[in-house]
Amino acid sequence: MPFHEHIREYREQLEITQIEAAERLGIDHSVLSKYELGKLAIPLDLLPDIRRVYAIPKEKFIDMLEDKLGKSRNPGLEARENKIRYAAALQNEYMPYIMNSKEFRLFMTKLNALDKKDAKKLLTEAIKNN
Repeated sequence: MPFHEHIREYREQLEITQIEAAERLGIDHSVLSKYELGKLAIPLDLLPDIRRVYAIPKEKFIDMLEDKLGKSRNPGLEARENKIRYAAALQNEYMPYIMNSKEFRLFMTKLNALDKKDAKKLLTEAIKNN
């Protein structure tokens, strides 16, 4: 399987959209779409960013580049591990900025004062407004 297909498959396994991935990579989502479809060559200088953003282990990334990936023995477990790595990388990248934000602290204070149903409604509204 060509590298561009590995990247698309990996992103889909992480359950992130092209828009989210493109935003984190600093490119337009239409460009990412062309990369994933093989219609546009992925620039070499973007490869380290792809590996970092998707939190792909170095050995696996090299195997993807060389098309040496075999069938996973446990795809469900592998997908969960990939999602955990992605979430940890995302958290490490953004949490220092978020935690130091007075808006976040105020939001968390309000969230803690609510019950689960109201908290979910508040979170949904906050996401829609941004």
